[in-house]
Amino acid sequence: MKTTALLLLIVSGTFSAPDALAQHPLDYLHGSWEGAGTTSGMRSSVRFTWGPALGGRYTRLQIRNRMRGENDQEYLFEGIGYYQPSDEHTLTGVWIDSQGDVLPILATLEEQTLIATWGSEDSKQGRSEYRLLPDGTLEAIDSIRNDEGEWREFGRALLVRQQ
Repeated sequence: MKTTALLLLIVSGTFSAPDALAQHPLDYLHGSWEGAGTTSGMRSSVRFTWGPALGGRYTRLQIRNRMRGENDQEYLFEGIGYYQPSDEHTLTGVWIDSQGDVLPILATLEEQTLIATWGSEDSKQGRSEYRLLPDGTLEAIDSIRNDEGEWREFGRALLVRQQ
């Protein structure tokens, strides 16, 4: 219920938002990115699409991850995240995905790295790091918090900007 209320507040714009004409701190990620990696031990083909949303007040991340498991069985994971700046280095948002999750996001921006922590004490908790490397490649690393409170990496990919 808390997550649904958070989603409604974010989407309705009840939180204070920057001037829609101001530059969003994630503008440098806007565009389509494609690459490969691994997710939960499976080969994966990943596509990220970053761009402005809701009058430019948010940056939207759309993820499509096709994974190939044993016997060449394919699995598809899709998700959408909305990020809104709170201050110069902090963003809040919401994550919605094809597994039925609706999770709050608290993110920090450190130079060319976005570190997004998603979930809450009463749901799964994870962390996604999106790091722009010096060669222009985007590295994405996903981790989940286990019952002992430790982070376990479950996904990693390198992506190249397509447009």
